[in-house]
Amino acid sequence: MMGLGNGRRSMKSPPLVLAALVACVVILGFNYWIARSRSMELQTRVLELENRVRRAAAERGAVELKKNEFQGELEKQREQLDKIQSSHNFQLESVNRVYQDEK
Repeated sequence: MMGLGNGRRSMKSPPLVLAALVACVVILGFNYWIARSRSMELQTRVLELENRVRRAAAERGAVELKKNEFQGELEKQREQLDKIQSSHNFQLESVNRVYQDEK
């Protein structure tokens, strides 16, 4: 038995299928364009954030250096204060001894 058609196949595709394929290509192209523009925006934002992180790290390094410098200076001043305090205590003891000896 033969099939229901006339046996010859047509090489033309139906206009509806062709229109659907064109619509798919247009939609895919539009989606690609949107995704690419979003990707470029995100890449730009990532670069800006990386620059901000680098600047913040550099500023943090500078602050750490100053902090260490001030801590060193503070330690020196504390040592000087301790020396002055011990010298003062020694002088007070000497004065007290002299005072006690005079009595």
